[in-house]
Amino acid sequence: MRICFRKVSDERHLLEIARADGSIESVECETRSYLMHDLLHFAVESEARLGSGFWGLLASGKTLADMNDRTGKAMAGESAELGSIEQIVGVLSRVVKGAPTADIVATLRLTASSCGTALPEWVAEPLIDAVRERMRQLSGEWNATPCGKSLNLQWPALPIS
Repeated sequence: MRICFRKVSDERHLLEIARADGSIESVECETRSYLMHDLLHFAVESEARLGSGFWGLLASGKTLADMNDRTGKAMAGESAELGSIEQIVGVLSRVVKGAPTADIVATLRLTASSCGTALPEWVAEPLIDAVRERMRQLSGEWNATPCGKSLNLQWPALPIS
């Protein structure tokens, strides 16, 4: 699947996905709220080689409307694993802010424990470091993208580590 982030302005971007089956979807987003979160999903899911996260589900045919369905019906079969990935991505937003890897892992363990769940095996310091590097690259590419141009990614992505 091709993922395209087109910079409309410094405040807005267009997210477009083109699946292998030829279907295309797009949505305009407010950049401050969504871009880094979407890129962080890309970094985490590609480095951990997850096919059941946000990007993998979109590639498999779930629609952007399905992923945003607040009733939960469209994602009923995916909710547990996707919820776990979402929690991890939320904590990993600290990667972008420069938090130390050991602190992030400790926060992830605490978060999982407080939810009564175990931290997935794929969550470890090497993954956090790989996500940090992937985000450094993606952020740099986005910052170098002029208005009207795009940052294009491919899913599944190969890990950079």
